[in-house]
Amino acid sequence: MSVFAIQPQGARMKASWDIFCSVVDNYGDAGVTWRLARQLVAEHGLQVRLWIDDLSAFVRLCPGADLQARQQWQEGVSVCQWPSEWVNTDIPDGVIEAFACRLPTRYTESMLQRSPRPLWLNLDYLSAEDWVSGCHGLPSPQSNGLKKFFFFPGFSEATGGLLREKNLIEQRQAFQQNSAARQAFLSGLGI
Repeated sequence: MSVFAIQPQGARMKASWDIFCSVVDNYGDAGVTWRLARQLVAEHGLQVRLWIDDLSAFVRLCPGADLQARQQWQEGVSVCQWPSEWVNTDIPDGVIEAFACRLPTRYTESMLQRSPRPLWLNLDYLSAEDWVSGCHGLPSPQSNGLKKFFFFPGFSEATGGLLREKNLIEQRQAFQQNSAARQAFLSGLGI
């Protein structure tokens, strides 16, 4: 049994996913993976564990988060500090390696032992370049026998599309029609 739970105790079994995020610069990597994790939980009913190597970046995006916690639950997502020395964990149904961060060797070794093996996606950066359409969804066989698939967000139907919450347009319209909410937002930014 893992010390890093995929599901809260007593939760009904659901499809489970791990998302790995190595924060490279600013908050883009952490922001995209946090948004994806929340959306998979809220809109698709999945159990998601987000492994992030820089909790200080995450706390800026999720102010209620605890910088010292090795694991915490935020908006239904199990957020875990990506440890420098990997510990054994339960391997989920799917794994997302965000922006070509390298999965821990012990983790991929455990992926080999799981039956069935998890679906492994390499989530790449958003691009409008033409070549992305031809690479989205392609397999990348690994030397250890695992298979990783490229996932390219993009603007054409031949790509993975864009992340957008189901109710985003309605939320935006409500915000635009609420002058008090707009003023409070701008005041919070010091404008």
